[in-house]
Amino acid sequence: MRNDFIYDVIIVGGGTTGLYTSFYTKLRKMTTLLIEATSAFGGKVAQFYPEKHIYDVGAYPVATGEEMVDKLLEQSRKAEPEIITDEFVEQIRKQENGIFEIKTSAGKLYMARTIILTSGMGTYQMKPLRLEEAPLYEGKNLHYYLKSPEKFRDKRVTVYAMNRTGIDWARALEKTAKEVTLINQRDYFLYTPPQVIEALEETSIRVIYNHKVTKLLGNSQGLHTLLVEQDGLQMMYETDALLYYENVNLTQTPFASWGIETDKNKVIVDHSMATNVSGIYAAGDAVHYENKNMLIATGFAEAITAVNSAKLYLDPSASAQVYSTIEYQKNRG
Repeated sequence: MRNDFIYDVIIVGGGTTGLYTSFYTKLRKMTTLLIEATSAFGGKVAQFYPEKHIYDVGAYPVATGEEMVDKLLEQSRKAEPEIITDEFVEQIRKQENGIFEIKTSAGKLYMARTIILTSGMGTYQMKPLRLEEAPLYEGKNLHYYLKSPEKFRDKRVTVYAMNRTGIDWARALEKTAKEVTLINQRDYFLYTPPQVIEALEETSIRVIYNHKVTKLLGNSQGLHTLLVEQDGLQMMYETDALLYYENVNLTQTPFASWGIETDKNKVIVDHSMATNVSGIYAAGDAVHYENKNMLIATGFAEAITAVNSAKLYLDPSASAQVYSTIEYQKNRG
């Protein structure tokens, strides 16, 4: 299927940088399409840090990852970009007339005059719990993400993990859940410093080491009991919800196949956020340059530069930048 409309810019990736980019293109009066490979926005911040506090973004003394993504979505939607989800960009080809043709995993084609890559290193998918009955409860009360501890208020929640992520989830849930149990297959937590273990021991969280969840029992409403094994002995634990974390699978963004020069799988850009392909720019975690800071705020600044550069590429007579206060005053008038 082909969309014959030619956008001024297509943004590849709906993480924090991509969402902010989609807002800023509105200030530059650019027709915009945002393509996100998954069904959710916010990228790594939404997937890995929804309950963690962020302190280093201007005008936010403190915000959780979830709160920040929600605000970015609100800001983006006010700009009214066209948005496509659940489509992974597989091919980018620059035609002889300078127009870019983008093909996605859905077999659809989109066209644009410029592209801004904000896809990070790729798309992350949480590894599912490898039990035969697990798919029966996914989407009910078996979760692979902790997006809002408030959803678990006054519930008995079990976290099944063997690394620090599980500890972080359990501690976030302690504030709202009726009780929290943390089950670990090992006798220690991976990638976890001693001070984190010490802090865990001071909580009300019940920690169970050297136990493996072997079966999930439930009904059409969801799971209600875990069958847990240690040294051949089996026990049953009742629960209202199970959160599981093992690790993630990464589908890397195929920059090389698009003709984009990289260094250790990161996109090389100049001071204008331009790649080696004229008309393609990049911002966020995927970008590499000397003294790069891997921060959310850095991605926002890079997004502004990339958008302004793309605007000048389209119209060399355009102003190098705009001021939001002036632009919005014009719109109100």
